[in-house]
Amino acid sequence: MTDSPSSNAQNAVSKTDKNAPVGAASDDAVRRLAQAIGRLGNDADYFIDALIEKLLSIEPLLKPEPDDDSDRAFLIASGRFSATEYDAARRSVARGSLQLRVVESWFSSLAGTLSLKAIAGFLHWSEDEVTTAVADGRLYAVEISGRLRFPEWQLSLSSPGKLLPGLAEVIAAASSEQSWIVLAGLMGTPQEDLYGEGNKTPVAWLRDGGDVRRVTDIVMSPWLT
Repeated sequence: MTDSPSSNAQNAVSKTDKNAPVGAASDDAVRRLAQAIGRLGNDADYFIDALIEKLLSIEPLLKPEPDDDSDRAFLIASGRFSATEYDAARRSVARGSLQLRVVESWFSSLAGTLSLKAIAGFLHWSEDEVTTAVADGRLYAVEISGRLRFPEWQLSLSSPGKLLPGLAEVIAAASSEQSWIVLAGLMGTPQEDLYGEGNKTPVAWLRDGGDVRRVTDIVMSPWLT
């Protein structure tokens, strides 16, 4: 039997953290969350479904050893933390700060994707043509809460067909186990192996006519899986 998220959160609170609020969200907090999502003017139900899916994928807070102050004493003695700083950090973690950062990063990545309808309009394709291109490996998509989303890095207004040159090769090189968020980060980050007037991102490299094999070699790097 596994611990529920609320019980894990409760167990994660140390003797110095017992005033930190834990457990189920209040009705008022849930109401304010729904209102905040509603004011965005998007598909609120999909937004909530995607958020729930992401939250369920995050590991609950781990239960620390009971009444074990050895780590606290060691870190304070080493000068890395004062007692006040350690206790504040412990309270922050117990309240979910690390999990919040994961969700913030995920939302940032989700914001860099388009819906099926949006990418079909951008490419002037039908939705059936888009899904066929995904099946054929000519377009990159990820399924989030039952719907296809299309990372924007693969689009290029200045390129023929408004798709990134070499896109099919990049898609073929990406591992099925590779996170779409990791791949998006890679495509938008300057790489030492792609040098023009300074290090180039894979996206800029391909838009400028660079050899796609240089990019696929990076995409297939073992550390990305």
